[in-house]
Amino acid sequence: MLKKIVYLLGSLSALSYGAEIQSSSKHALSSLAPQGHWAVRFEGKTKTTDFSYNNSGKKRELGSKYDNVALDKNILPQLSMFGEGTSLGTTSSSMKIDAEQFELTAGYGLSEDITVGVIVPYRKYQREFKFSVANGNLGINPSFDASLPLSASNSPYLPTSIEGINPMSTADIQNILTSDAYGFGYKELQSTNSSGFADPTIGVLWRAYETSDDSLILGAGYRFGIAKEDDPDNLLNTDIGDGNSGIRLRMEYYRDLTAGFDLYGKVEYGIELEDRVTKRVPKKGEFLAPKSSTERLDRDLGDYRNYDIGIGKSWSDYRGSITWHRSDKDSDSYHSSKGTDVSVLEADSYSYANQWEASLSWSGLDAWSKGNLPLPLIVNLTYRDTYEAKNALDWSEVYLNVTSFF
Repeated sequence: MLKKIVYLLGSLSALSYGAEIQSSSKHALSSLAPQGHWAVRFEGKTKTTDFSYNNSGKKRELGSKYDNVALDKNILPQLSMFGEGTSLGTTSSSMKIDAEQFELTAGYGLSEDITVGVIVPYRKYQREFKFSVANGNLGINPSFDASLPLSASNSPYLPTSIEGINPMSTADIQNILTSDAYGFGYKELQSTNSSGFADPTIGVLWRAYETSDDSLILGAGYRFGIAKEDDPDNLLNTDIGDGNSGIRLRMEYYRDLTAGFDLYGKVEYGIELEDRVTKRVPKKGEFLAPKSSTERLDRDLGDYRNYDIGIGKSWSDYRGSITWHRSDKDSDSYHSSKGTDVSVLEADSYSYANQWEASLSWSGLDAWSKGNLPLPLIVNLTYRDTYEAKNALDWSEVYLNVTSFF
């Protein structure tokens, strides 16, 4: 069985005769499995960010949308009755996201060149959010009756110039955001944790071309949209997964160069399928959409493209590499059966991110073939960082891959 697995890893039977193994096989750059056997890869990734890129490509602090916002008539039109210069206060906020992502990829080799398999992702997000409000000149009206229409005589707010009316506290603002009596009904702005399975993929890889120096692999898969839908009442959502199904198409190319160098390229195209979601639909210029704006919409997320181009250098059982990565997503599209204007949801939904990564891998195939390891292992450690983006988070990532065959 040893020689069979080694051979099907990409002419690895040449080990017995002292020949070199193609680096793409020795370091498991693809997920092809030996014929009649399984290839299993486990990936653990940590990601962190406290910045994002806006629609102009400028970096800004996370939470900046809710930072230094004057809660005046421009945000709450009902404050117009109190005249210029009145507000509930000015906000202060900051945010940081730490993520842990785990992914299990298992493939079975139907032949030397065809592998079928599944990818199962699991994600955990921790959002640290700080929020406060100060320096307002309006306070809570203790006589406000939410069951009656808003009017000058039944306003939720009163000027602090009136005796006994105190400026709004952070807790008061949180109550306005969360209470249905004020029309918003949002979840409290606070630090949160979330976790769950993201959208799994089943698919097939086909080695369409191979020589002693290079190979071309084509792949196709179907992603099942099982991730929990975004909560329209949560202003601080971070997706576990898109929650919609899609088709994934992939092409991978490997070429061994001279002096231990190699070239690696990968392109993935994702076709997003239409689905239905529940969203709040803000009007143009509206900072916070009221709960009454919630409706069920048809959604067509923009198709995406991922590109990787890297060069590696192998020595002994190690391989180091530098890779350029780009992700690119088309704009989203929504449709309301009620005819509601959904353009605000579609605006600024085109995104891209350019990243670089440095990677070091160790292959235990030689050690395993000599009986020094109980099973074949390939271990890869990677650091990836974002240097340019639009409508995307500024992630810094570290991840570890462990691949084996049985």
